[in-house]
Amino acid sequence: MANVNHECVNCGSKHLRVRTSEKIGLLAVDTVMYCSSCGTEHKVLSQVVRVRTPVYKERPEALRVNKLLKESDLNTPDLFDGVIEQEKTV
Repeated sequence: MANVNHECVNCGSKHLRVRTSEKIGLLAVDTVMYCSSCGTEHKVLSQVVRVRTPVYKERPEALRVNKLLKESDLNTPDLFDGVIEQEKTV
């Protein structure tokens, strides 16, 4: 379980607790948090937006595949290149 530091937008307290957490995709998590001080409910959507390996190598392909990076066949041609090139010409 990861720790995320959020402050209550109602009272400014740093004491928020997770009520429910649901994985809605490989890269996104939907969370409901409550403030321990004032009871305000916060709905938080977390998404992975950048992946770097421990040696700080950018891995943008991790954001486009639908399985773990270690399980992906990185030698296949990129299927997204054609779509990106079409968007650039439009």
